[in-house]
Amino acid sequence: MGSMETAWVRWLDSETWRTYSKSARVSNIRNSRGFEKLDLARRYLLSGYRSTRDRSRYRHVRTVCLEIGHMKSGGTMLGALLDAHPQVAFADETDAVRYFAAGFRREQICYLLEKGARREAMKGRVTARRLEPYSFEVPGQSQGRADSLDVVGDSKAGITTQRLGADPDLVSRIQNRLDGTELKFFHVVRNPFDPISVMMMRGKRTFDGALERYFANCAILSELHARLPGNSVHTVRYEDMVADPEGQLQAACDFLGVEASREYLEACAAVVEVRPPERTRIDWNKSQIARVSAEMAKYPFLEGYAFESPRLAT
Repeated sequence: MGSMETAWVRWLDSETWRTYSKSARVSNIRNSRGFEKLDLARRYLLSGYRSTRDRSRYRHVRTVCLEIGHMKSGGTMLGALLDAHPQVAFADETDAVRYFAAGFRREQICYLLEKGARREAMKGRVTARRLEPYSFEVPGQSQGRADSLDVVGDSKAGITTQRLGADPDLVSRIQNRLDGTELKFFHVVRNPFDPISVMMMRGKRTFDGALERYFANCAILSELHARLPGNSVHTVRYEDMVADPEGQLQAACDFLGVEASREYLEACAAVVEVRPPERTRIDWNKSQIARVSAEMAKYPFLEGYAFESPRLAT
């Protein structure tokens, strides 16, 4: 299966497939309700078979971890670095909540998340393909191949936030489905001007549309923070992660209950780069800055951010 999977992942990661999959005809099919139902059924059967065959692989998973927050806020980076840990499989944009909502069992979710992590490793953990692609591949570590599986996770923060916000009972149903396995959350936060800028550039949204989308998510996040147990949510600020990757990654591992070796922390820190803020790609006027700043003041988890600095205001 290894060589076949490798060939399949290479095809899915090819420019030919990317161009074809974005065509109107293919997009319409993939976004249809009929296709979604067939896709869920296929994944249910496949994950049911695989997870049953490898039941012992997932028996000792202690924690399922989901990221909440916004797109382009550092969640992919955090997930990729955690996936380099030998006891963690952290997928990128598998959309685990979709499968929980559809009735998939704990073992099926574990299988899908491990598979997602493995395939992202095969692709080189490349992100920001539509802007300026770069990789979070960590040489010499365990991306895509956890030695023993204690934690599985998913970094599809934006969609996860929206799904949980649209269905207030979903968290409790997920917890029941996990049957004693811990459910934890990383809330990855970044200076709001950066993800809003990406929404305008990559998502082709107007400023008003991006502003509305971003702060609608903030309202959901505020509600989730009020509803979830405090010890089940760990907030990670992107700027702090870039400034002190070893310290922030150590704290993340402590939250997940896995030990972080010095070799692992140093290898992960070596791939973290200081990059220009995304907001520098957009021409902002004073009125826009004032409107974002006024909305930011409503949410404690955005305290300290300002347009003028990529780091927290001091």
